[in-house]
Amino acid sequence: QRRDLGIALLWGTPIALSFGLLAALGTTVTTMVIAAIGVWYAGWLDSLIQRVTEVNLVLPFLSILIMVGAFYSRSIWVILGVTILLGIFGGSIITYRSVFLQVKESAYIEAARAYGAGNMRIIMLYLIPRIIPLLIPQLVTLIPSYVFLEASLAVLGLGDPVLPTWGKVITDAIGNGALYQGNYYWILEPAFLLMLTGLAFAMLGF
Repeated sequence: QRRDLGIALLWGTPIALSFGLLAALGTTVTTMVIAAIGVWYAGWLDSLIQRVTEVNLVLPFLSILIMVGAFYSRSIWVILGVTILLGIFGGSIITYRSVFLQVKESAYIEAARAYGAGNMRIIMLYLIPRIIPLLIPQLVTLIPSYVFLEASLAVLGLGDPVLPTWGKVITDAIGNGALYQGNYYWILEPAFLLMLTGLAFAMLGF
């Protein structure tokens, strides 16, 4: 179609990375805070968080996103919001909870209680900072998985109707018969960028 493929790929780069970063940050930080609050207050609140997590773990993640894209909106921001909501009560909340249960019994937490520190002060300043070393590697490795998720939805025809993304470039290529015409570069270039993103964040995580 006499369009420069490089422009679409360059425009899609910040969109793909922003989606991955915002989704990873939104899910990990919110999950960590909810796990800390549940462990600290314990009782019915902790039980409720665990039950919601168990229900959420059996929900088909991709199927729900496909339904949202097909029946409600294909906007990348709506998909991002649903991704964060579904990701908050994921398996990582159980991991965070087990760490917080150990930290809660530490001597410095007892000292904070003794000098009259409030609940939110203990949660935000004493509990959560102890888990950040565990959070960072998971955050880094989650980013490319969400980038791949957005590209997968776009390949399925559920990408944002306005914004250019790598997945949308692949969809356009397939729709315009790139494979039959021998224009393999139309698919290989965005696919290479997706693989490069995954490799880059994997190396950063290591």
